[in-house]
Amino acid sequence: MNNASIAPCGVNCDTCLGFQRAKNRCVGCNNTGNKPNHCTVCSIKQCAEKGDNSLLLCNTCLKFPCRRIKDLDKRYRTKYGVSLIENLNTIKETGLTQFIELEEEKWKCRNCGQLLCVHRDTCLNCGNLKLMC
Repeated sequence: MNNASIAPCGVNCDTCLGFQRAKNRCVGCNNTGNKPNHCTVCSIKQCAEKGDNSLLLCNTCLKFPCRRIKDLDKRYRTKYGVSLIENLNTIKETGLTQFIELEEEKWKCRNCGQLLCVHRDTCLNCGNLKLMC
């Protein structure tokens, strides 16, 4: 993981199924290249509040958390048990480098050590049930 792994909304792209798959792999939100249409036209990444800097994290915005972030956060909490608002608040409190270190540990399979996927309940590598700290 690196700084480019964290999307402006707080999603860790490295944990996304599209980023982890072997065929037609997504390059992640902050990179140019192959990605799903919903990521290409993302209203959060292209938010007018960011001006010309689409790489700015939403936690730097005066309107944070805005309706778009709250809606996405609710969907991620409900479907995947991950809060993007908590991610962005942790980044603000600890810094991006520390957050990435925490994410690397949090998303490591306890059985095989490979990176887990936020969109699946089992490890894509060994099939063990995903156990989060």
